[in-house]
Amino acid sequence: MKTKKRIPLGGSLILIILILLKTPVYAQSSKISLSIGDPAPNLFYSKVLKGENVSLSDDKITVLEFWATWCVPCIAAMPHLSELAEQYNDAVNVIAINVMERTGDQPYSVAIPKVAEFVEKMGDKMKFNVVADDDEKNMDKRWLRAAGIKGIPATIVVKDKKIYWIGHPMFLDNVLNEITNGSFDLLERKKEYEKKMTAERNESNSFKDNMNAIENAITSKNYKEAIALTDKFSAQAPSSSYVYKQRKLQILLAFFKEKDVLNYLNNTQKKNKKDAAALASFIATQENISTKIDAFAADIIDKYEEKNTYYLDCLATLQSRLGQFDQAYKNQLKMLNLLIEARKEKPDLISEDAIENNRKKVEEYQRKAANSR
Repeated sequence: MKTKKRIPLGGSLILIILILLKTPVYAQSSKISLSIGDPAPNLFYSKVLKGENVSLSDDKITVLEFWATWCVPCIAAMPHLSELAEQYNDAVNVIAINVMERTGDQPYSVAIPKVAEFVEKMGDKMKFNVVADDDEKNMDKRWLRAAGIKGIPATIVVKDKKIYWIGHPMFLDNVLNEITNGSFDLLERKKEYEKKMTAERNESNSFKDNMNAIENAITSKNYKEAIALTDKFSAQAPSSSYVYKQRKLQILLAFFKEKDVLNYLNNTQKKNKKDAAALASFIATQENISTKIDAFAADIIDKYEEKNTYYLDCLATLQSRLGQFDQAYKNQLKMLNLLIEARKEKPDLISEDAIENNRKKVEEYQRKAANSR
């Protein structure tokens, strides 16, 4: 390896998953005061952005869909939510609650013009009522965080002014079907939800303890112990397994020899090609990596069959670092074309800036390829 530079080991499960998957997190907080079966709080909002039926109804089921303009999964769920709103028109009232817009130190209301413009552009993709949270962020605090939800998209279903269901919109079809046909068991759902919440809180607490144990071993310069702990915790927690594997890679890169990193990548590739591709992509985001490791990582991604735009970008980065500018150009161009096609289908999810930034990379690699011939 070129250097023994220490790679920062701080961070959380949520942050790592965000970086890798580029998706918002649906996570639970530690304090829960709103659960299934509880009376529904009042609705608080600063402005109605679309529609007019924005109250909890006595004669209709109310679906509250929490979203933000930056949340890709939220926007992806909107067309189907519109279909459900039409399908259950007489029985269900859908209200999309805009929350968690990124306003920094500014009051929430500064985001409303941007949100209103976004809703207008969505048109028939949002065939339901839309409101915006207020400057006190009451909908976020009194509904989401009270229910232990810290991320979006999130859906809360209300019937007879009572919380009937809390979860992800992907499961809404079955929930509405059960409620409307009379097969929905409120007490059973409450038990399931609270059991799930308890399990997630326990897992979250265990994760923190595990990461502290790894960090303590590193602080004590007991790097072999830190590696052993990542293996142990990875085996114990399958749902968080990749996070521990990435932490192991970070430790190896920072404190071990090049051959140790290569052996780890090779062994991972034999056992789990998906994890190996993710680890190889992580290497592309790091600095001061040896040529052999870069080359091995590039080979892993190149052989991986399920390459998406993120993997193509990482592969092009690695190939550029290796001086393989022709290959870097081809893969970056492939990524750019995928983005352009995706924008045609879903213009609200792929920005012009993303297209332009990748176009610049394509031009850069093309120029370097020409100069290297």
